[in-house]
Amino acid sequence: MKRIFVCSPYRGDVAANVEVARAACREVLRAGDAPFAPHLLYPDLLDDDVPVERALGIDAGRRWLAMSHEVLVVGPLSAGMREEIATAEALGIPVRYAEPPGAPRTPERRGFVEWLRGMLPGAWEDRAVLAALVLAVVGFLLCPGR
Repeated sequence: MKRIFVCSPYRGDVAANVEVARAACREVLRAGDAPFAPHLLYPDLLDDDVPVERALGIDAGRRWLAMSHEVLVVGPLSAGMREEIATAEALGIPVRYAEPPGAPRTPERRGFVEWLRGMLPGAWEDRAVLAALVLAVVGFLLCPGR
């Protein structure tokens, strides 16, 4: 189980931004990983309008970021998010970008290879088993009497 740091906006439309972070955390959990979104925890414990407390929350969040396996970026970038992304990149932590859950998607033009990749299982072990089965079936079809 990977530790995934959820990086999404907080300020502005706080209610909507909190829902985006919660939805992203749900998706990470459904994928079998452990999400952490500091802006879902620390604003309940600290006063975001008090600079010292805000700085304390940001520093605590960065400590969690440093222990993450990956940073998941969701939503429009804010200044704080850019700082978190820069921290992750400096630490060599992979950064992945995703659309906010429920966001409208533009249709993609994909070729056959991209379609096929989307149809195949994601883990290499699953792909290896599938490849072995395909080779066995093709071998049987080409040499049925042996």
